[in-house]
Amino acid sequence: MPLIRTPTTAKGRLTRNVLVYNAARLALVCVAAGVIVAVDALTGLDVPGLLVLLIALASSLPLSAFTLRTLRRAINADIQAVDRERSIARRTSRGV
Repeated sequence: MPLIRTPTTAKGRLTRNVLVYNAARLALVCVAAGVIVAVDALTGLDVPGLLVLLIALASSLPLSAFTLRTLRRAINADIQAVDRERSIARRTSRGV
């Protein structure tokens, strides 16, 4: 039995993919902050922590646009599937 079950519904897949996407973006921000802190330590500059976080956040946004492209496309497909299921359920509940 696997530790994490693969969701069978579109809503479950959407939830899983959104959580994975957000975790990946957070990890990307942490890696960028780590690189900035390492460069700061090597060069002897004194960069405040808030500035490190702002630079890491700003630099990870365009980087995530390229590195997480396939995950974003999967999320968009899951959103369309959930919308399709909702419209079908709405039509059947109305009796149309």
